[in-house]
Amino acid sequence: MKRWLRFITLFTIVLAGCEEEEQTQLEKNKNNEPPEYIQDPEDIVDMHEDIKNLNKFYAFVDHFEQGEKDKIRIVSYTTEGAPMLHDLEFDGTAIHSTYDSTRDGFGPGSIEEDSCDEISVVNAVTRTEYILEGCSNQEDKELIMLVVEE
Repeated sequence: MKRWLRFITLFTIVLAGCEEEEQTQLEKNKNNEPPEYIQDPEDIVDMHEDIKNLNKFYAFVDHFEQGEKDKIRIVSYTTEGAPMLHDLEFDGTAIHSTYDSTRDGFGPGSIEEDSCDEISVVNAVTRTEYILEGCSNQEDKELIMLVVEE
């Protein structure tokens, strides 16, 4: 009898803890707060012009030029340290772009999706810009993917 009582007590405590965690997640979602971003080792990270995994970005551009499917995530950080996520997926025909600024407390805080046809490379003396062009939702507006400082 004591075993069952201990088991029921332990089960109740565990269940209550799970409900509390679920309640916390529901409260975050009610406040429209995005989930915490945890950096993936595969992400291309632009921390104020210090870019990690740049080789993965160059591979994506090469795959686009060769018509090979690929996908990447570019994460750039604001001055305040908020991550801005830019997911790019090339399906062999078009580049599908999803730009997530929901973690930026000073910006638009939105998710913008687009489909683009081209990547253009603009070389300047001190930098190279990689720009998405032919985008369906951008009228005469450039969609910069990444700027690499020389």
